[in-house]
Amino acid sequence: MIVDAAILAAGFGTRMRSPVPKMATPILGEPLLRYPYDAVCQMTPPVQSIFVVAGRDPIESILPEGVLWVHQHSMDGTLGALEAVLLSRMHLDGGATHLLVLNGDAPLVDGALLDGFMNAVRKEPEAFWFVSTTLSDPGRYGRVIRDPDSRVTAVREWVDLDEAGRAIAEVNAGIYCIPRWFLDRAVSQVIPHPEKNERFLTSLFALSIGSGLPVRSHHSGPESVLGVNTQEELAMAARILKNRINSRWMDRGVTFWDPETTYIGPGVVIGSGTILYPGVILEGETSLAESCRVGAGSHLRNVRMGAGVHIRDYCVLSDAVVEESAVVGPFAHLRPGSHLEQGSHVGNFVETKKVRLGRGAKANHLSYLGDATVGERTNIGAGTITCNYDGVRKHETHIGKDVFVGSDTQIVAPVSIGDGAVIAAGTTVTKDVPPGAMALSRSPQRNLEESGTRYRSRLPEEGKTEKERS
Repeated sequence: MIVDAAILAAGFGTRMRSPVPKMATPILGEPLLRYPYDAVCQMTPPVQSIFVVAGRDPIESILPEGVLWVHQHSMDGTLGALEAVLLSRMHLDGGATHLLVLNGDAPLVDGALLDGFMNAVRKEPEAFWFVSTTLSDPGRYGRVIRDPDSRVTAVREWVDLDEAGRAIAEVNAGIYCIPRWFLDRAVSQVIPHPEKNERFLTSLFALSIGSGLPVRSHHSGPESVLGVNTQEELAMAARILKNRINSRWMDRGVTFWDPETTYIGPGVVIGSGTILYPGVILEGETSLAESCRVGAGSHLRNVRMGAGVHIRDYCVLSDAVVEESAVVGPFAHLRPGSHLEQGSHVGNFVETKKVRLGRGAKANHLSYLGDATVGERTNIGAGTITCNYDGVRKHETHIGKDVFVGSDTQIVAPVSIGDGAVIAAGTTVTKDVPPGAMALSRSPQRNLEESGTRYRSRLPEEGKTEKERS
């Protein structure tokens, strides 16, 4: 068997009632379409090619390179989407014997389900295969009709069912594996549904049975059929995915203080011994090494963390690297390009952007560091700002090793501060500071005798000291 996969993603998604294209709607930080795509990529053995059928929405940027995009110009149903794949020149040249078909709005489908399905298909590859499941409340899903010997005789859409048919609990999960030779012959024979004016893929079942091609079903768990057509269904799928992902990481030695409020994306990797506090969100390609701690309410996306890192409460990190034993927060913001080396500290209400903080360096309070390098063991005092933007361009600041930067310092880039230098509190640095030098820029302090007393005498009573009021 040579198998291609087709993911159907051309629907309008009108029931989502959102300006965001349905397939781009995020679920645990990733687009909806990414989940069935990842499931296909996880299959063993892999499929030959992956086709994604798109409609009017611009969704090509959702998936990585290598996907073969097919555009369904006439929105005439799921069978029209398959016909668009068959008409693709690359597909005709590919030599596939079977086409695996699944929906783009099915985020709960995973590689294990598809592998189990394809293992069944390989035992009887000449048949028309599909996945079915049993639901306590089958709703508007298509029903699987069987004869007294349990052989599939039809799969009917909800609109075509009578009362007895709607009472059937076995439903079509919308995952198929179809021989290519049959598809090539049958697609053109299907006429549009008289009410919907669409050509349904399920119409192929009648043609298959009528031509003597066996129809076989692979039964799966009920979660495999959950598609996303509304915001409520999106939230339901997110809850199921969250619980599935959290359970997997708990099995691998990760501690969750409160799994119900902790959200982990599908691309996240977490080392054993890590502790996640309530309200943590980890998204994108985030990876945490062993024995990390992530404090309550912290949100990380595309962050790479070394062993023993401690992210304190309510921090936001994106596109950053935090090396082993570093400490961040609380209430810190690491923006893209931030790189904290081993044992460095970024404290409360500190923001960084495109900064490399050397080993053991510290910026513990109320500072902004942008477009800067900070050397090993350097201390950044409270209220320090790197003034990196002149209104037109960004400029860089270079701070050496073992530098002491006093509180309330402004460093106006571009500027360099040499190793071992001292910047006195309240200084505005506008010129390079040599190694070992002290930079100081302050207006002289003047103490005006009795001026404080005269000032207070003009204040209302509540502004005076007790002695002055008496």
